[in-house]
Amino acid sequence: MRITGGELKSRIIPANFANHVRPSTDRVRESLFNTVNHQKGIQDAQVLDLFSGSGIIALEFLSRGAAQVISIDKDKKNIFHQKHIKQSWELQSWSIVTGDALSVEKTLEKSGQPLPEFDIIFADPPYDMPNIQGLVSILMPLLADQGWLIVEHKPQLVFAEQELLKKEYGSTTMTIFAKP
Repeated sequence: MRITGGELKSRIIPANFANHVRPSTDRVRESLFNTVNHQKGIQDAQVLDLFSGSGIIALEFLSRGAAQVISIDKDKKNIFHQKHIKQSWELQSWSIVTGDALSVEKTLEKSGQPLPEFDIIFADPPYDMPNIQGLVSILMPLLADQGWLIVEHKPQLVFAEQELLKKEYGSTTMTIFAKP
């Protein structure tokens, strides 16, 4: 797995994360980040990466100039893997937190992390997680005005909320919601 763009482009991510992790493919990430960068902008963004797994999404945001990325995952192997990359690559603007991605405010409070308004929230929950659609109502209040919530999911999933954009890549779909 490699970073597809920005100042860290082509760096290889070691595959020391948990076996259940399903990292987004290079093609999906490259397309998504081109869309986000051209339509929203990433430079100096405050980003929240939920269900962060391998950490590749956080690294893609940092590589493209995000001011800060907070990653949350509950799997200790994933957290150890991400912290190893953060330390060895000297990425000071990446905060990695062990906790429940569905209880963001409580998780960040426990860790001592401040709760900024996020410009971008990326959520890649397990595809079989019950009520993935409920993420939209949980996460939208954490966005700054004009902020984007990006949810990765299987194509069959339908949300009640109006999306800004929906992109399908075979068995993966990215749905983007915008806060007015």
